[in-house]
Amino acid sequence: MRLAMQVMVSLILAGCLTLSQADPAAIGTVVAAGNFQLDDAKVSGNATLFDGTTIQTGAAPSEVRLNNGARMSLGAGARGRVYQDRLLLERGESQIQAGGPYLVQARSLRILSEGAASSGRIALAGQSKVRVAALAGALRVTNAQGILVARVMPGAPIEFEPQAAGAAAPSRLSGCLVKKAGKFLLTDETTNVTVELTGSQLQAQAGNFVEIVGAMDPSAKPAGDASQLIKVTAVKRLAKGCSAAAKAKGAAAAGGAAAAGAAAGTGAAAGTGIGIGATVAIVGGVAAAATVGGLAAAEMLPGQGGGKPAASR
Repeated sequence: MRLAMQVMVSLILAGCLTLSQADPAAIGTVVAAGNFQLDDAKVSGNATLFDGTTIQTGAAPSEVRLNNGARMSLGAGARGRVYQDRLLLERGESQIQAGGPYLVQARSLRILSEGAASSGRIALAGQSKVRVAALAGALRVTNAQGILVARVMPGAPIEFEPQAAGAAAPSRLSGCLVKKAGKFLLTDETTNVTVELTGSQLQAQAGNFVEIVGAMDPSAKPAGDASQLIKVTAVKRLAKGCSAAAKAKGAAAAGGAAAAGAAAGTGAAAGTGIGIGATVAIVGGVAAAATVGGLAAAEMLPGQGGGKPAASR
C-alpha cells in the first residue's frame, strides 16, 4: 500500500512538472485593429505573446507590448518573430518605440536603440537591403560579427546592403581627416562611424575632406572612440579643407562621441558641396547610402503620436 502511494505521488509530481514545462511564461501582448496570424492561428483584436511567437499582420498594423517595457509595431503585411530581448524581422517593416533598448535583427544586421529616448523604423527592401530611419535619438547598426557599421541619426535615414565578401570586403569612407596625438581619425559622412586610419598617404591630406579605401584590421585596437582600424590603400581628396559640420565631426572623433551625435544631423546642409550620402560608404562589409522619403516620411504605426490602441484583454 505504501509503495502504491509513493508511485501515485511520483506520477502526480511528474504530471505537474510536464504541465509547467508545457506552459511557458507570457512575455507580453499584441494588439491590432483587425485580424492577424499568431504562429498558425488566426487571431482578432489582441493576444498573449510567448518567447519565439511569430506574428504575421494582415491589412492593419499591430502593436507589441512586452512585459519588460519594450514597445514596437509591425506594419501591415509584415512578419516577425518576437522574443523577450529581440525581434527577428522576416518581412515588411517594424517600428521600435522609445522606452528602452530593444534589438531588431534584419537579415544579417542588428539594430539597437542607443537609449530610452531612441525610436526608429526598420524595413526590409528587395532581396538583400535593409532601410533604417531614426525618429528620435540614435540607432546603432552592427553586422553579423558585431562590428559597428552605422549610427543612424534623425533626418538621415540609411539604406544598407551586406556585401558578398562580408566583413572582409574593402572599406570605403569619406569625411574630414583629422590628426590628433599622432593618430589619424575620420568620421564617415554617411554612417557617422569613426575609424582610425594608418597609411603613408594620410599626412599630406590631414585637414581635408577625403575618401579612403582600405582594409579593416580585425586584430588591432583602435584609438579613442574609433570602432575599428583601417589600413588605407588609397586616399582621394574630395575638397580642400572641411565644412564646419565635418570639422565638428572630426573634432568629436578626436575628443568624444557625444559631440559626434550633435554634429551628425547638420552635415548635409552646411558644407563643401558634398552632402551626406553623396557616395556609398562600405563599413564592416556593409554598403550604406543615404535614402530620402519613404521610410522616414511614412505614416506613423500604432503607438506613435497621440492615439493609443485599445488595451489587451
